[in-house]
Amino acid sequence: MKTFTILGTGWLGFELAKVLKSKYKIKVSSRNDEKQKMYEKEALSSYILNEKNLDFLEELLDTNYLFINYPPSKFENYLDFLEKIYNHVKIKDIEKIIFISSTSIYPNILGNFDEKYKITDSSSKIVFDAEKLIENKSNIIFRVSALVGENRYFGKRSANKIVEFPESLINFVHRNDVISATEFVIENNLNGIFNLCSNEHPTKKEIYSFNSKKYNFDIPIFLDNNFFLDRKIDGSKIEKLGFKYKYNDVFSF
Repeated sequence: MKTFTILGTGWLGFELAKVLKSKYKIKVSSRNDEKQKMYEKEALSSYILNEKNLDFLEELLDTNYLFINYPPSKFENYLDFLEKIYNHVKIKDIEKIIFISSTSIYPNILGNFDEKYKITDSSSKIVFDAEKLIENKSNIIFRVSALVGENRYFGKRSANKIVEFPESLINFVHRNDVISATEFVIENNLNGIFNLCSNEHPTKKEIYSFNSKKYNFDIPIFLDNNFFLDRKIDGSKIEKLGFKYKYNDVFSF
């Protein structure tokens, strides 16, 4: 049985581990003892790894597949942490490295953005810098749109708050589709950069209003503003290779 390591075992990574544990021996990183115990209850091999403790990095990198999913905001020096991972001697022996990036790498302007778009002005400098650091050392880079699924849905954080541009479009992808895409690129031995984004792009007003009724929270205050941002992330590149998004309709799941 091959080994699959997940660095950054949060909301996405933990679910990925549970889905894959019947196919692979799973190793996961934990930020603290509490998380480690939680992962071990799922029969996962869990090791402490954080900016101040790299003792188990070699063990975690002794793997066939590596999935890296760290939110930059959780680190004092995100780029330095990534550099230590990618500079480790074991990294060159890994069959496939999958790095989770974000569609926030594209500028926050009107447009339709696919992987061919030449980024000169990113809406997130840290995401842009991270990709530059790891791009030639990773087999797959997933640029992931806003993650939804299970207990994550649009609008709750804006309940009874002002939403300035309610007609602006939302780009999203379901967690289960990210997990399926991970399996897909391994099974088909793919390499490259892929946007992961649903084909549907509802407006903020549409989905926030819908969810306020569905989940019983206060409807946001939508400003009567004619401006809206027609910013679409094109997630079709991976579809052209045979992948199918199962969760396109955000109103139905």
